[in-house]
Amino acid sequence: MTCTTSQLKGLRFKSISVMILSIEHISRVLVRWKLEPSAQNLSNLRFYVDRGESPTALEQINGVGITATDLQEYVDYSANIKDLDKILYYRVRAVEQSPDGVALQTFTSAETTWDGDLDLIGLYVTEEHLFEMRWVDGVPAMVFKKIHDGMYCPECWDTILKRVTKSTCRTCYGTGRSGGYYPPMDAWMKFEPDPKMEQVAEWGKRQTSQTDIMFTNYPLLTPDDIIVELKPNRFWKVENVRYPEKNRTILLQMARLNAVNPSDVEYSITVPEDRRRLLVDQMESREKEREF
Repeated sequence: MTCTTSQLKGLRFKSISVMILSIEHISRVLVRWKLEPSAQNLSNLRFYVDRGESPTALEQINGVGITATDLQEYVDYSANIKDLDKILYYRVRAVEQSPDGVALQTFTSAETTWDGDLDLIGLYVTEEHLFEMRWVDGVPAMVFKKIHDGMYCPECWDTILKRVTKSTCRTCYGTGRSGGYYPPMDAWMKFEPDPKMEQVAEWGKRQTSQTDIMFTNYPLLTPDDIIVELKPNRFWKVENVRYPEKNRTILLQMARLNAVNPSDVEYSITVPEDRRRLLVDQMESREKEREF
């Protein structure tokens, strides 16, 4: 029998933040939120983002609800923010739904907007790099953000030792968390030529492969995230990230990547072929265009 009564109680938003990523070429506003920790089952919870010029007149902007197991963030591409005097307000609603999609109850965050005045110089730097990577010398990639929270892997997580017991687990891909990585996000990055290095180990010399990338300010990279360079279908793992800033606001990202060995379990992560082909086609079409 379908449940028609609400089950969740006392959910509260811990935080909600709004950040302008760019205003020219592509308008992008990043909305992030967190719930207070809860032991309740949130599988029937969906998040919806509202936007408006007044906190009292907000309208929903995402058609499909974001689940509690997805990244708790949303990028608004439809905001018209070229008028620097206009302020937009955002709010997040957590809606508990029945299995057939009927809303049972709603938990609502406070309304908020971006903090401080727009930094036009910082936005210009970010937007010019975004344009360069998309239309000049960047290559298409996909970013798989590592899951740090949520259910432990039911297949290989040892509850006594608190660690994974199988390096080839395809349920968590060695992360210890069920699913391993969030769904991929498209990106354009600037890859530097691979430095040639060797490491001397007990069994002899071993060649290693690393590279550096430059990237814009979204999505934020963290160590152990997976980046797939789409044209050669090459997998990389983030080792460390540096964040150039202006007035303590992130403008760009520079990351050191380690090549993933083709025999490692990360190579079994599914890359959506239709999206990969579309992005590679866009790069190849750009390469055929005459620059002068």
